[in-house]
Amino acid sequence: MYYNSENDETLIQAVKSGDAEAFGPLIERYKIVIYRLVYRMVRNRDDAEDLVQEIFIKAYKGLKDFKTGHKFLPWLSRIAVNHTLNFINKERRVEAQPLEWVVNYDDGKNNPVEMVEQKILKEKIMKAMEQLPEEYRVVLLLRVEEDMSYEEIGQALNIPRGTVMSRLARARQKLKELLEKDKL
Repeated sequence: MYYNSENDETLIQAVKSGDAEAFGPLIERYKIVIYRLVYRMVRNRDDAEDLVQEIFIKAYKGLKDFKTGHKFLPWLSRIAVNHTLNFINKERRVEAQPLEWVVNYDDGKNNPVEMVEQKILKEKIMKAMEQLPEEYRVVLLLRVEEDMSYEEIGQALNIPRGTVMSRLARARQKLKELLEKDKL
């Protein structure tokens, strides 16, 4: 029996050695992170739950190709992003992304005027995020929402660090332009 105290590498080696039970703690450790990422991309709870299950099945089957010494979360995130983008392209259902980092910003101390202003700001940012190209939106979500490093984002999306940096800069610039256009 495995507990959540074993490190990723130990659990991965156990799975590679044929102990399927060792994958359970990895699912428990990362299911919320992957769910949040997927949900922000598809904006539908049922779809997100289904996709997360499919992603962990893909990860389990593909674990034999996981390279020892690499971090598991960026590898798993790459599977999640690719699988979710395939789903989106197939279903053609892309909506606004909830940006909890805006919702949670509360200097208003329950001041009704400031709370309304924050709600309006959140809606404007969500509308602007809808207009970003998918490649920019995903990089921005991974950096801001999941607090991933440039290297981790690069691993997750299978792109070089420089591409991550340029997409992130372009995403921020485009978001700024969209918000200024909306007279924020």
